[in-house]
Amino acid sequence: MKKGLILGRFQPFHYGHLNLIKNIVEMSIEPLICVGSAQYSHTPENPFSIGERKEMIEAAMKDIECKYYLFGIPDINNYDLYVSHLEKFVPKFDCVYSGNPLVQRLFKNAGYQVNKLDLINREVWEGSAIRQEMKEGGDWELAVPNQIAEIIHRIDGTERLKNLS
Repeated sequence: MKKGLILGRFQPFHYGHLNLIKNIVEMSIEPLICVGSAQYSHTPENPFSIGERKEMIEAAMKDIECKYYLFGIPDINNYDLYVSHLEKFVPKFDCVYSGNPLVQRLFKNAGYQVNKLDLINREVWEGSAIRQEMKEGGDWELAVPNQIAEIIHRIDGTERLKNLS
């Protein structure tokens, strides 16, 4: 079975991420889910730790019957070396799924098949918009699966974000 790499920070994991993974699984591709910026947490852009983000993904994946792999990938802040850096953390993969133009370019230049994503409902299903709604007391729960909202409430993630701003 083919393996498809999905790279994101998942700050937090939301319906856009979930829909992407479901689509990949429907194409009989095993997802390699790579949680980027693994070393960062408790900042406005990266409020959740690698452990919290993995817990969110694992909770959401319980609803999808598939084999998947989950990896934390620390940043190295060097685009020229990023693909070879990531390859040290994951098994071989056949293709990359990304809506990020930089990620697309880096992996295409490294010889990978890159599948550009059509981002659905991006203005709502986008990490920075969700984090902003969390800070402002908005309806952010509508953008994430119920399991994710429960985890964020349990760890007091909205209060954490407000205190980080």
